[in-house]
Amino acid sequence: MTDTPQAETALTGIYLYCLARLDCLAAVQELAEQKGCGVDPNYGVAALPNSGVVAVIGEVLLSEFSEANLQDLSWLGERALRHEAVVARVMDVSPVLPVKFGTLYKSLASLKQFMQQHHSAIDQALDHLRDKAEWSVKGYLLEEQARSIVAAEDPEVQARRDAMSQSPGMRYLQQKQLENKIDTALEGALTRVNHDLHQALAPHAEDATALRLHASSVTGRAERMVFNGGFLLGAETLEGFRAALSAQQDAYQVIGLTLELRGPWPPYNFCPNLASPTP
Repeated sequence: MTDTPQAETALTGIYLYCLARLDCLAAVQELAEQKGCGVDPNYGVAALPNSGVVAVIGEVLLSEFSEANLQDLSWLGERALRHEAVVARVMDVSPVLPVKFGTLYKSLASLKQFMQQHHSAIDQALDHLRDKAEWSVKGYLLEEQARSIVAAEDPEVQARRDAMSQSPGMRYLQQKQLENKIDTALEGALTRVNHDLHQALAPHAEDATALRLHASSVTGRAERMVFNGGFLLGAETLEGFRAALSAQQDAYQVIGLTLELRGPWPPYNFCPNLASPTP
C-alpha cells in the first residue's frame, strides 16, 4: 500500500489494528490473502514496516465510520470482532501494541510521522510485551450471602438487633436503619476485599491494573461484579499466578465470592499512552 495524493484519499483513510515486530510479516501476508479479512474486507490488511516496527493496517472508507454507524451495535459488533481477529493472529507470532477499534489516520504519511515520533516508546513497549499477554480476574459476589456474613460479624449490627423495639412502627424504622448499617458495612468490606485481592495477586504478575466494574446488564450474570483486575502474564509467571488465585478463591469462597481468570488477550491495558492520531 502506498501513499496517494490528497485528492484521491478524500474518501479513504488508513485504519490501524496494532503495532508489532517484523516477526508478523508472514502472518499479515496470510491475512491479506484471505477473502473478507479485516474491518473493511473491500481493502484487506497490509503491513507497513518502519525501523523494526510494523504497523498492521488497512484502507477504509471514512464515511463508514460515521457517528450513526458507531452507535449501531450490529455494525459495530461485527467489525470489532474482525479487528480483534487480526490483532489475535498477529499476537500469535509477535509482541503487539493493540490499538482501540476505529483508530484512523488521514494518510500513510501521517501514520509514519506518528510512528517516528513515538518510535522509542513503541520499541521499548514491544520488547517488554514479548511473550506476554493480558489476563483478567473478575470477582462475582452472591450479595445476600455476603450480607448475612457481614451482619453476623459486626458487633454493632448484633447490638442493634438485640435492642429492637416491640412497637411495630418503631421496629420498622429501626429495621430500615439496620439495613442501611449492613449496606455500609458490606461496602466497607468489599473495599477491603478489592484492595487485598489486588495486593495478593499483583506480585505474581509482570504488571497489574484495576479495571472498571460492570453492571449485571453488561456481564449477563445475576451476581454482582465486585472485582475486575487486569494482569500482564508470561508463560513463566502464569502457573504461579494461577496458584495464588486459587488460594484467594479458597479464602473468599465462604462469603460467596467467585473469582474467574480469563484470557489470554492482547495487552490493551498495558500499552504506553501515546498521542492520539491525526483526526
